Amino acid sequence: MENILSFISTTGSFIVVIGVIIFIHELGHFLAAKLSGVRVEIFSLGFPPKMFSKTVGETEYQIAWVPLGGFVKMTGMLDESLDDDFDPEDPKAFINKPFINRVFIITAGVIMNFILGYLIYLSVILTMGMGSIEGTDLSLVSSGSPAEVAGIVMGDRIVEIEGTPITKWEELTGIVRDHPGDSILVKWMRNDSLFSAVIVPNVVPSINAETGDRDSVGQLGVLGTIVRKPVDFFDAFKYAGQNVWMDIDRSITTISWLVTGQAGISDLSGPLGIAKMSGDSARSGFVTFIVFIAFISISIGFLNILPIPALDGGHLLFMIIEGIIRRPIPLKVKSIVIWGGLASLLLLMITVSYYDVIRVFFGN
Repeated sequence: MENILSFISTTGSFIVVIGVIIFIHELGHFLAAKLSGVRVEIFSLGFPPKMFSKTVGETEYQIAWVPLGGFVKMTGMLDESLDDDFDPEDPKAFINKPFINRVFIITAGVIMNFILGYLIYLSVILTMGMGSIEGTDLSLVSSGSPAEVAGIVMGDRIVEIEGTPITKWEELTGIVRDHPGDSILVKWMRNDSLFSAVIVPNVVPSINAETGDRDSVGQLGVLGTIVRKPVDFFDAFKYAGQNVWMDIDRSITTISWLVTGQAGISDLSGPLGIAKMSGDSARSGFVTFIVFIAFISISIGFLNILPIPALDGGHLLFMIIEGIIRRPIPLKVKSIVIWGGLASLLLLMITVSYYDVIRVFFGN
């Protein structure tokens, strides 16, 4: 029963996270298109096959069965549907709008993702203050993590690692980070009872703050209790912006690691990994959950603006190239590039999902 409830919680949390982020992203494209006078033919949450739909005015609003994305189909835009059947003289066609309007429409989804993340961070900081972890009482034990496998549960307090008494979160993380893949003796309290186990921390990629190089560090899969302290009203806006930049910087670092070979595809998280993290964050509390939504929204926004065919950044690159050469790129060329991008993204998702399965179900 516990496993069933955990599955339902994880699935529901994942649907909420992805649903909110997809809706906000596509809403950005939709509103920008409407403001620019472009006809929106379809507004879809999810990918086909279609579950149900309703047509209002000139737009069909639909929910589809594959909940891993969404799309806004605009007249006169060659997108993932590869549909180029439209009247080239249509004043409501995307292709007939000024360059600045088209850029606005393409980037509006990413902008909305960033705005969502910023507003979540700002709301949390304004209402609850800035958070810091104090002590070693655990507010989260990740499902399938080394800590959970060893029997540690939420609410336990870690008191000793490798014979060293632990009273501060920094002491805990310092020792664990230095033992990736090593066997360490961990002791923890649950009410008045003392427990102990030999645990092997997961090996996870990190970045050396001094050298900027990639390190391998240990991770138990636990989170301490976050204590929040109030901040000045105007400082909250600054701190929210800093959180957004930290998320963007983390994404930039990940991309740079992939390019330089310091990280591999096995280090990425796909739908299953995000689903697991969604469930973990939801079980840790509402604030942790919405902060996780902010992080994923910003990360997906950053990914979408990369110059990859079939993503928003790929469409933006097409427009920039057309602006430079002062003529449209042939539709056949666009179609080939978009198909290639779609195939590459599909292959990447399959590969990442494979490693997700290995991590989630086999703990490696």
